[in-house]
Formats: sequence, structure tokens, C-alpha cells
Amino acid sequence: MLFHVRLSDYPVSRRNSALRDAHWKYFENHADHFIARGATFEDDDNIFKASVIFVDFPNRDAVESFLANEPLNKAGVFQSVEIARWSNPLARRQRDFARKDGQVCWYIRGWGKPGTNDKRNELFAAHQAYFKPYDGEHFIVRGGVLADDGATWTGSANLISLPDRAAIEAFVAEEPFNKNGLFERIAIERYNFGGRPGQLT
Repeated sequence: MLFHVRLSDYPVSRRNSALRDAHWKYFENHADHFIARGATFEDDDNIFKASVIFVDFPNRDAVESFLANEPLNKAGVFQSVEIARWSNPLARRQRDFARKDGQVCWYIRGWGKPGTNDKRNELFAAHQAYFKPYDGEHFIVRGGVLADDGATWTGSANLISLPDRAAIEAFVAEEPFNKNGLFERIAIERYNFGGRPGQLT
């Protein structure tokens, strides 16, 4: 089963270098489970917002066990932890994405309004057509966030490369789900690939 996890930082970060090495080692020991992993930041690329991961585990209990033993989470670094089912329609991993010098990457998390699953289904073809030109060189991974039944749409979680905030906001503004009012709120945050410097994850 695929899951998206958002671990939100406190306003004043509790991360430190000692925990960072333990965190990297723990993730390396579970590398087979990852679709994508990294951290989000304010636009200045200095202030942490969250760790965001996309993982494949047998069930939710396995995800919760994995997170319970993750060094940053175990040390109380995160203010909140959100776990949700997720889809991966492009069927690829972050390490498959072609990285280039100077790329600016973004995390887009949309929280859907309750009861919008049917409307989402009506707009799905338009949504797919809108995303298709970005699938080759821009999307790192993308997918719908789902209820525990694995079928009911409750939002979206995507990683994409676009040059600046103006470009990402213009992209989100015209996306059919957003344009038709399906989201309660949307987070758009700078994204950095996870792992040790130079490591493909």
C-alpha cells in the first residue's frame, strides 16, 4: 500500500546535526520502502516547514511503526504527523527523476473539501489533461490522497519542478480541481530532495 506522510516542524525548528545522521541512517536502512522523501522550507530555503515522504508499506500499522522509531520523530522534533493513503499514477520513484543544476522544486499538498469525491471524478479527465504536459520533465512524483478505503479522494500530494513561486502559483491556480473549488486549502512549499549530499533517494 502507498502512503503519503507529512511531519510538520514546530515554528522554531527542533532539528540538530546529531539527529540528522541518525535520521539518514534509519532511512537508508528502509530505502526499499521509499517512493520519495525530502524536506520542505520557506521560500528563503532556510526555515524548515516539514518532512514529506511517500512510502510503500503493507498497511497503516507498518507505517506507524516505522514512524514511531524514526529518530527525528522519536526525539519530538515534529509538531504533528499526518498519514494518508496515496496513489502513484506515474508509477515511478523520485530517484528516476532527471535532476539538473539550478532546479527549483515544490511540494503541493491540497486538502479536499468533504464530499467532493464525485465532483473530483467528473473533473478527472480535465485534471489528467492539464497535468500531462508536465509529467515528463516537471513532475517528480504525483498522486491523489485517499481515505483509508483506498478509493475515496480526499486531496492530493505532488512534487514538481518549476522555476519560481510565480510559476508554481500560476500552475496551481489553473488546475481543474482547484479552479472548481475542490480544496479547503493548499500548501505550496519549497522542496529539497532528502538524503546525504549527492545521494540519490
